[in-house]
Amino acid sequence: MEIKRKVVLLGDAAVGKTSLVRRFVFDSFDDKYIMTIGTKVSKKKMKMKVEGLDVDLTLMVWDVLGQQGFTQVQEAAFRGSDGALIVCDLTRKETLYSISHYWLPTLERVAGVPAVLLANKNDLDNWELSAGEIESFANNMGLPYFLTSAKSGENVEDAFKKLAEMTFIFYPINVNIENEKNMESLKDVLDYIMNDFALQYGSYDDGMAVLTANLKLIGIKIDKPGPLQIVTLIDKLYAIEKDYLPVETAKNNRIKRLGLMKRVRWL
Repeated sequence: MEIKRKVVLLGDAAVGKTSLVRRFVFDSFDDKYIMTIGTKVSKKKMKMKVEGLDVDLTLMVWDVLGQQGFTQVQEAAFRGSDGALIVCDLTRKETLYSISHYWLPTLERVAGVPAVLLANKNDLDNWELSAGEIESFANNMGLPYFLTSAKSGENVEDAFKKLAEMTFIFYPINVNIENEKNMESLKDVLDYIMNDFALQYGSYDDGMAVLTANLKLIGIKIDKPGPLQIVTLIDKLYAIEKDYLPVETAKNNRIKRLGLMKRVRWL
């Protein structure tokens, strides 16, 4: 099976986006800084196994202009994307601030797509950000993260692979549900999933008890659920349902629930 995915690489100027692409696509590094004007597109072919199927994935990586304020150029690049790699520079604290105050809001206006945080230049000694600060920021934003080095290649391929996997989880799926107009937030998604599971469990109260145990196990706060937490819950519920529902029904429930993630802006 051949599939294409478009992912955007964004973050402030000089955080190392172009070097990360060069490392991932060509396995090389150049420490000369060349500003990307507009958007540069690179292509990487990958072999993956998804849902038991062998997939030939073509990843189209859009390296987006890192100067803040060029929103029309940047938003044009974001349209139609399936995922985003958001990069900060460990040696410049302000580049992490820019992610929450500029890059994520700009991306969110255009596309609610899965994202991975890359804290780059971990080969250098003059860090202004600690690993703990990166972890805390990523957890608050609900983002998986990697400490990367375009120079050494550390964690670069792993970060791209993680995002590639996430694009399959969050790829748009046509789902017909009665209350889809009310699906505006992750809380709405969680609410639908909980009710849908409990209704099919046999006893609504027993179903809710099972949900309560799994919410606690995963660490989901129902007033502020994270996207990856919801995906984990969906997979756990699928494992439960396939033991008492027809396998095809359990599979369809999982697909339906994953499809809901594309209906809300969760970044």
